[in-house]
Amino acid sequence: MLVLASKLDPDNEDLRRVIAGINGVSVHSYHYSRPWIYDNEALNSVKEEYSAAGWKHVMNSHEKEAGTDIWLRWENNAISNVAILVAKSNEVDFIVVSGSVSPMDLSHLGGHFGIPKIEGGVTVPNAAAK
Repeated sequence: MLVLASKLDPDNEDLRRVIAGINGVSVHSYHYSRPWIYDNEALNSVKEEYSAAGWKHVMNSHEKEAGTDIWLRWENNAISNVAILVAKSNEVDFIVVSGSVSPMDLSHLGGHFGIPKIEGGVTVPNAAAK
């Protein structure tokens, strides 16, 4: 499926490069009929399990309407897996990307495979353009 997905956007070289290093993508989306009816303790349990398994919790952004947590799994001084948990009022998305990925790679995967677009970041000026 990853090879097929890379062919759906053949002009996106960054996406094709990232997909070449990916072994798999798992996306679980849960939708609820009413806001905030999911079990928050279940989400906390997931967070505790990742920490206990040696994953590094690198992002914990919780705002009024949504919360995002990101964990990284390291192997041989490189990121080998990334897990993303996004909890909104009536939706919970859990994404795991396996393979050689970098934080920049995640931004290229955003909007593909059910992975939400990653917004924000820092704009770096192009010194060569001066």
